Amino acid sequence: MTELVLTAVVLALAVWMLSKQLRQRSAGVAVTTPTGVPCMLKAPGRRGGFRPGRLAVGAGPLVWKPSLGGRDVALPADLAHTATRPAGPEEAKGVSPRARIVECASADGTWLIAVLPEELEHVIGAVRPATAA
Repeated sequence: MTELVLTAVVLALAVWMLSKQLRQRSAGVAVTTPTGVPCMLKAPGRRGGFRPGRLAVGAGPLVWKPSLGGRDVALPADLAHTATRPAGPEEAKGVSPRARIVECASADGTWLIAVLPEELEHVIGAVRPATAA
């Protein structure tokens, strides 16, 4: 019985901490202070799968900062959101099966940003929509 109570307390604390983090991140985006949205990026013409990192949204150009070291990637200024879709079977192996893929077009090619549903509105809000020609 003691184990159940202890497990419930730990679970409640974990949920409280995660919800607090999400509220703080939402508040940071609302006042346009730069904050990082966890996501995975696949650049056009790059071999391999998605790379984990954070998308710095807020004032200024979009910059993706890798989690595992390496250089920051400045996303193109002409980047435009073209579609949002669930991760396909092959993509779900490298990213979370719950992830949504935000497809963006630029002069360089198609950029793919994999993001969890909780963070989707932050990424879509940061990338301008494609204009119909």
